[in-house]
Amino acid sequence: MDQSQASGELTLSGKVSLVQDADRGPVAGVLLYLPVYEREVGLAGADSSDIFGWVYAPFSMDILMEGIQLDESPIAFSVFDGPEMNERALLYSTIAESDSSTEWAFSRTEQLRISQRIWTVRFLADDSFIQDHQGAEPDVVLFIGGLFTALLTILVWSLASGRERAEARAAVINRELSETEFRWKSALSGAGHGVWDWNNLTNEVNYNKEWKSMLGYAEDEVKNEFSEWQRLVHPEDREKAETAISDFLAGKTSTYSVQHRMLARDGSWRWILTRGAIVTRDSEGSAARTIGTHTDIDLQKKLELALSESDQRFRGAFGTAAIGMALVGLQGEWLEVNRALLDMLGYEEDELLKLTFQDITHPDDLDRDMELLNALVAGKIPSYQMEKRYFCKDGSQIWIVLSVSLVRDANGNPLHFVSQIENITDRKELAKKVAYQASHDDLTDLPNRRLLQQRLAQTIALCRRHKRKFALMFIDVDHFKQVNDQYGHDVGDELLKWIAKQLGDSVRASDTLARQGGDEFVLLLAEISSAEDAELVARKVFYAIREPFDTGLQQFKVSLSVGVVIFDPNDPDSAEELLRKADIALYQVKRGGRNHYRVYKPEDEQSA
Repeated sequence: MDQSQASGELTLSGKVSLVQDADRGPVAGVLLYLPVYEREVGLAGADSSDIFGWVYAPFSMDILMEGIQLDESPIAFSVFDGPEMNERALLYSTIAESDSSTEWAFSRTEQLRISQRIWTVRFLADDSFIQDHQGAEPDVVLFIGGLFTALLTILVWSLASGRERAEARAAVINRELSETEFRWKSALSGAGHGVWDWNNLTNEVNYNKEWKSMLGYAEDEVKNEFSEWQRLVHPEDREKAETAISDFLAGKTSTYSVQHRMLARDGSWRWILTRGAIVTRDSEGSAARTIGTHTDIDLQKKLELALSESDQRFRGAFGTAAIGMALVGLQGEWLEVNRALLDMLGYEEDELLKLTFQDITHPDDLDRDMELLNALVAGKIPSYQMEKRYFCKDGSQIWIVLSVSLVRDANGNPLHFVSQIENITDRKELAKKVAYQASHDDLTDLPNRRLLQQRLAQTIALCRRHKRKFALMFIDVDHFKQVNDQYGHDVGDELLKWIAKQLGDSVRASDTLARQGGDEFVLLLAEISSAEDAELVARKVFYAIREPFDTGLQQFKVSLSVGVVIFDPNDPDSAEELLRKADIALYQVKRGGRNHYRVYKPEDEQSA
């Protein structure tokens, strides 16, 4: 192959063992080579960088000799590769193994030079041939010479015609390769890929028009040198790219594919995907020619980097967020959870990942949560937020604000949920406390006037709807001012608290005992059958404070005055009107000497 490349001519190899025909086994033969160049076939002295490959033809010596048809000749002969005649160089012989001990009376040896190779041909004849041709030596010489000439002519014709066929086939192959190369280069250019063709032996690189225009350069602004690529690669990416090239050319990697930045003409850096493949190797197997493509992936890479930065920011916020954060699967399984959520619930990560959010959600809150979740998956809502309760690992409950959004893939298919979980238990408790304080008396812990008004309005509406009666009692502590004046306000406060407790213990859970203000209390009896029921409760009120009030230092009896009004569902009385009527009844009790109760009657209005 080296000889054919150096000479540009047909070159015959030495003896080889041909194994193409498995039935016959290895047979002696030779190979004929012809170099193929990109520019011209068989151009002697052409640059090795232009070589595209070789066309070769294998010759099996036994088949070749059968074509010459010398088997019937009385003269035996052998053909050897090279000037030496030994078994190792033997290409073909008509001498059978049984003839190895035959005494040959006639022998002649000739050397042939065929396609830059020497063949040695030895002719032999036994005594019978000599006797048959006694006295005819000129004829023998003429016969042997003619035989030799025929052999030489046939061999030369065979090889010469082989050369013509090889050259013709090489031309066809070369044309087909050129057309194929033109087609794939055109296809790559049409697809927007830049093409580079690198002669690894000379370091010359041909960059096509698309390769240069991809970076904004004109045809003459980039030299056809490998150093130009090195110059344009981003300094931070150069070492990685060159290492990848070296590993690929050394056979450490089967493919070459690298992403790196390259300097554009406007001074910006563009992301390029470089791919390459070795198309030709030298005699030692090293890369001689490498062809590849450049693909502009700048927009794609910037999107990837933006997504990566976004993901990193999300991961940073996810891991360090003060509130709980989690990625939740479509079936409710916890996929990823942050430290804040684990601390909130008291679980370790592996423990929580074995559960679903349904497992730790309060049953009373689960239906609403699932309803919103299904609406989110169906695309009816973009996200949702709700308050719900979670069970912690220790069995305790916490209130949380749950904010949920849905992540979908490029086709709009749901992937997973992103949940933000804020513990609002303290806030809930505080709100509950504030609401309680806003509706209850600080001193007695009874409902205050505001809550009484709400419950009274609700009771009026219900009893009017269901045609039921209820009673309202206005209770006043007799001579309370004297208690404050004689024993002090602290004792007065303790007295009010004692009365509140005594009265509270004597009424039903469905009733409301409220502090109206000062020493005044209001008792709302939500359900009564008649006025007698109210009077019965009034007597219980007096019975509740039958014992003296004991401060630890003093003891004294306490009395109450109670005004009672019965609500008639057929009357248009409002809450204010009922309180006014109860107060009128109370006034009548005070006028009568206190320490008693009275049910309101219309005639009380005249003496009020």
